[in-house]
Amino acid sequence: MNRYRFDLLTICLLLASLLPLAGCAKEQVVFQEVKHPHERLKVSELNQYLRIIKSLPDKKPPALPPLFTPVPQWDSRRELSVKGLIKEEKKKLPNRWFSETVLSKLRNNRSLTIALKKENLSFEQFLGLTETIAMAAARTHCENVDELRKIVRTGKYELSQLMKVEGVFSGFPEEEQYEIIRKAAWLSRLDRARNMLKIPEENVALLRRHWDVLKRYLPEDALRDPLADIVDTLTVYGVPFEETPSSGFDDKLKWSPDDETAYIGRFNPSSLSSDSN
Repeated sequence: MNRYRFDLLTICLLLASLLPLAGCAKEQVVFQEVKHPHERLKVSELNQYLRIIKSLPDKKPPALPPLFTPVPQWDSRRELSVKGLIKEEKKKLPNRWFSETVLSKLRNNRSLTIALKKENLSFEQFLGLTETIAMAAARTHCENVDELRKIVRTGKYELSQLMKVEGVFSGFPEEEQYEIIRKAAWLSRLDRARNMLKIPEENVALLRRHWDVLKRYLPEDALRDPLADIVDTLTVYGVPFEETPSSGFDDKLKWSPDDETAYIGRFNPSSLSSDSN
């Protein structure tokens, strides 16, 4: 009798411990992993992205921050040292897409909210998926991997030299400030090149295979070479007349059509030789 009561009590306790699990068994497990650009993409993820974007009213991605790091622009009155300004810029590099400001705007997008609910995706997951696809798309424009590696090496050296500059930024003459900002652009070049090198080649190949279908649904940043707009023309092309504060800027030139010394018309080499006579 005692043994029977003991067994019955044991069974009851076991059943009681299983009751909470039984209630959860019907609930769907939702995974909240966020996709990152260095991870391999699947065709199913491309299709999921397309379903979401095509369901939006204008069939375009919602407004998002720039895909790539912008070039530093420092006010001439900044009281930080050059080293301090560079460190400040480096802190801005990661997680620009996942700020609370960006997430808040997406949460207010009713069409996107409905689309993500259908796909069982969080806003963070959507951002991760979009960034991963957009980065892979941008990488299709960078075919020369050796050039990317060269940019990384050069960028590391240039920034290490810039970090050695002593003094508060506002204390430098205008010409030197200009040169410091020009060299600080290597922050953006270095970051972009590093990001491109992290993209799996499989992702690049996948985007190229489906480019004709995907291109109209991608962020605009993903449709061009990420390094094209931040080329150091003085270093790459050796441009001898780069505009500087001391030499002046073309858009600030002033002239009057009443000026008798101004020549208006097409240049003719023969007129030049005749004038010299």
